[in-house]
Amino acid sequence: MRSSVCGVLGFIALALAAAQCGAADLVYVKKDSRRATRNASLSASRPLAPAQKWWLLGPFDNAGNQNFKRALPPELATDLNAEYDGAGGKIRWQEVRLPDGRVNSVRRFKRNDDALCYLYRQVEMPEAATVRVSLGSSEGMTLWLNGEQLLSVSESRIAALANQDFVTLHLRPGANDLLIKLPRPGKGGWAFYFEPTLEQRLLVKLDRQLDRDFPPTGEARFYRIEALPLPDGEVLEVGALAFRANGDLFIASRRGDIWLVQNPTAEDVDQIQYKLFARGLHEVLGLSVVGDVLYCVQRPELTALTDTDNDGDADVIRAVSDRFGISGDYHEYAYGPVCDAAGNFFLTLNLSLGSGAGSKSAYRGQVLRISPDGSITPWAVGLRSPNGINLSPDGRLFVTDNQGEWIPTCKLQEVRRNEYYGHPGGLRYWPASVDGQTPPVIPPAVWFPFGLSRSASEPVWDTTAGRFGPFAGQCFVGELTNSAITRVALEEVHGRMQGACFPFRRGFACGVNRLAFAPDGSLFVGETNRGWGSLGGQTQGVERVVFTGQMPFEIHSMQATADGWIARFTEAIDASRAMDEKNYLVESYHYHHWDTYGSPEIGRKQHPFQAEPVDGDPTRVRLTVEQLETGRVYHIRMTGMRNANGDSLANDDAYYTLNALP
Repeated sequence: MRSSVCGVLGFIALALAAAQCGAADLVYVKKDSRRATRNASLSASRPLAPAQKWWLLGPFDNAGNQNFKRALPPELATDLNAEYDGAGGKIRWQEVRLPDGRVNSVRRFKRNDDALCYLYRQVEMPEAATVRVSLGSSEGMTLWLNGEQLLSVSESRIAALANQDFVTLHLRPGANDLLIKLPRPGKGGWAFYFEPTLEQRLLVKLDRQLDRDFPPTGEARFYRIEALPLPDGEVLEVGALAFRANGDLFIASRRGDIWLVQNPTAEDVDQIQYKLFARGLHEVLGLSVVGDVLYCVQRPELTALTDTDNDGDADVIRAVSDRFGISGDYHEYAYGPVCDAAGNFFLTLNLSLGSGAGSKSAYRGQVLRISPDGSITPWAVGLRSPNGINLSPDGRLFVTDNQGEWIPTCKLQEVRRNEYYGHPGGLRYWPASVDGQTPPVIPPAVWFPFGLSRSASEPVWDTTAGRFGPFAGQCFVGELTNSAITRVALEEVHGRMQGACFPFRRGFACGVNRLAFAPDGSLFVGETNRGWGSLGGQTQGVERVVFTGQMPFEIHSMQATADGWIARFTEAIDASRAMDEKNYLVESYHYHHWDTYGSPEIGRKQHPFQAEPVDGDPTRVRLTVEQLETGRVYHIRMTGMRNANGDSLANDDAYYTLNALP
């Protein structure tokens, strides 16, 4: 690209860090508040400050996205005084205000559909510098620096967001030409994000120092969230996590990469090292380490990866089984594997989108068992979007399933052979229903209320023997939409699992997709946003939840009795408040089982009850509830409860799925 710029130039002002342009280090500037300290440190550390102005040229025709793939005249020479043949007439460059660090719309033309535009900026540098840039786009983008193409993404996204892509700009002294091409094929979004930033490792260092200088409040007093640095320039939308016995961490991405991370729990960020283990796989959404072999589930197969020479690269990649197949439908996700004591693998298969009463390929909506020889056994059926499968410490198999048609709300389901869980989409290929008889629907162990969980992901069990706090043996379930983790306390009643779910931890960078406990007892969280959408400003991330040692005052668990529950707390409670019924609410509801997407909470009613302490145990309260009915979810709220120090509950809601009475 040749620059022939006349008139007023767009430019970016400089911010030199410690008088070293592009210095790969953090300049920490302590201020009175966390926000002021972070902003001052960023300004002092990054070699390039955000700017406001761009030059905008458009629209050009882009029917069928064809011109996005072709080199148009502005790519050959950038002349801000030139005139071009655009979509609908002559077009010229115009200076516009599109501030860095924001999502900016470029829908500024008479024609905004089936179109594309260009953005140009000239960057003046007194000396050479290396700058990391965070990018986002709604419909893809191409970026050039001084005529060299650094990025080309053709991908329709829900929206433009920060950190969807990254580029590293190697800026030379003097003028640098930056050109971006933004398509809008059809009537989708048309926006972009651009922000000079720091290497992600430095951002993690900054946030950890801020945590030390400005101790967090709320849930973070008990469970601290720490971000891990990610490989620079990579987009790591996490599809799976798995630990080796030596503490090394495998991270799989939805884009088909597997990374090996050494020292993932190190306090010194510089000790956390990434090495690419494998690349070119098909959306890995599950990992399992068995001995020296790493197993993953790609969309079309269960795969074994082995590093035979211990150099950190997978050098033997073997298909264990590809017999379940795919149709090409984008909704045909595959999850797992988990391995039982006999060496069998279990995985779950998403239904095709809009498949109605059938599925586009065999085994969809099912749990499969795959033997070591690769043979497939259909294990259970009736699932919709089971984005989570795991074994409990006592060897029971559980899956989560996501709200949709026939699935009224997200749930945690215990899996047993030849059972049916309510969605008929997989019955077409289910051998037990060939005679036309639909098996009975087995209810889940736990229904998650919609406000608590809109997109349940992986369940994991706390086997840390107290290193993760007071919830040893309980289950933690990822929540993608709300960017949170939910806690579940299960119990067995008449041979079936049921129990209560509780809020646990909010505030993650984006959707919580995968969980894995590290050998040190901390909980690793793998995150993604693309396509599924979530709270939080990021599109990817790996974070770590660490128990601070400060005991949270929480409802620990709910044990069902013949006429109510015994509520257990993590700390001794104020006995007078435990007896005061104004501090409680007990209500229940149930759901429709229908082909509509989701279900409201129906038949809601409040229940009369009595509360009394349990003799000799200041951490327990007995609730005797009238009109108990099975097949309902009971919401128990304890708003006025206090511990002996006068502290309120960190979370005062419990939701118990009552399938059977003891």
